[in-house]
Amino acid sequence: MIKFCFIVGLILAVMSCTPGAKTSVSVHVEGTQAMGKAGVQTPDSLYAVAFDSTGSAVITLAENVKPGYASINYGRLQLPVYIEPGKSFDVVLKVEGRRINPTFTGEGAKKNEYLNGSSFQRVRPDFKADEDAFISSMEEMEKQLVAALDSMGFDAQFNQLEKKRIHYMIYSYLPMYPSYHTYYANDRTYKPSARYYEVLKAAVPEEGALADMAEYQRMLSSAISALANKDMENYDALQYVKNELEYVQSNIKNPELAEKLVDEYATRYVERSGVDHLPEIAPVYNAKVTSADKKAKFDELCGKWAKIAKGQPSPEFKYLDINGKEVGLKDLAGKYVYIDVWATWCGPCRGELPHLKELEHQFKGKNIAFVSISCDQDKAAWEKMVKEEKLEGIQLHFGNDQTFMNNYMIRGIPRFILLDREGKILAAEMTRPSNPKTVETFNALEGI
Repeated sequence: MIKFCFIVGLILAVMSCTPGAKTSVSVHVEGTQAMGKAGVQTPDSLYAVAFDSTGSAVITLAENVKPGYASINYGRLQLPVYIEPGKSFDVVLKVEGRRINPTFTGEGAKKNEYLNGSSFQRVRPDFKADEDAFISSMEEMEKQLVAALDSMGFDAQFNQLEKKRIHYMIYSYLPMYPSYHTYYANDRTYKPSARYYEVLKAAVPEEGALADMAEYQRMLSSAISALANKDMENYDALQYVKNELEYVQSNIKNPELAEKLVDEYATRYVERSGVDHLPEIAPVYNAKVTSADKKAKFDELCGKWAKIAKGQPSPEFKYLDINGKEVGLKDLAGKYVYIDVWATWCGPCRGELPHLKELEHQFKGKNIAFVSISCDQDKAAWEKMVKEEKLEGIQLHFGNDQTFMNNYMIRGIPRFILLDREGKILAAEMTRPSNPKTVETFNALEGI
């Protein structure tokens, strides 16, 4: 059963590819009608083939495809696989309700059965645990997965690479711990110890050879974010990215890693916050990013943000509230509007809820509307939390409708937006309720 999704990167291996060897992946869907295309994603290429009338798609990879990790994509499913030149395999995706159970056959089947086996499905850290216990659990989970790997009898080259992937996959939970522990343990007084940051830094050494491994990239990126911003008491998006970029400049010596990180941080900032403060991060970006392709994509992104710059009319929206009443932007004309885009499964989102309640009470009776828009796929979960937590303000749900997310360039949540009384954008990336600057901004609004 597939309960987790991740795309893993391709690692350059020392083995050479067999000249002219063909490698194919056959995907067949059972239990439902196959829709769209099946794809194989490598760091270099995306191969996509439409399903035929029997629900099958055969994907032939390039003759020079390199051995390494990839993913099979079907809809929202991203199935981890390992590609070896000349070793074709088949996968049957059996759909049972919301579950998709893969079965592999063929020459390259054994490693892929392993990658999608039950050992990984049991990796579920307890964020309620105290710091020492949580760190110990990381170590124990890694030992268990390594033991399972060693029992499989794979070749030494794969084992060496897989042990690194396991390490970074497990420790990717470590940067999450402070915010998730605060929420799940209901401990708003928790502060990470010096030992926590020592373990975090030690868990992710600079390894240029792993630049294309998704788990390593993810762990390195999130660890640097945590280390660079460990002294930040109140989240500020601009200062956050400036700290990240400074850390990379001072600590990352590998040019390829530095370029990837700077491009990721700057892109993520602009995706979420726009271009108002671009001059403050541009010098580092221009110094570290040399790829023409990366620069072109970054420039395109900046251009899209011009449409939701300060002073531009907000895109329209209209959704059903918790009582089934349709509420749209036009219904809020004449009021300032503070929008929270969130989900029940989002730890940082839920961490902001107490602060949002305080904010709503503080400005009750003022000329400002508080609108929370949930992107939960599970509408019932949203309804349950709204009622059980007695969430106030205007509670809306857009579910599968991605129009609002696309219009506002939302790539991560929570996301807060502030509109003026005419429905024009004051801040497409507004400060969070937990940030004291939010109250300052509200108090300075004319006619609030």
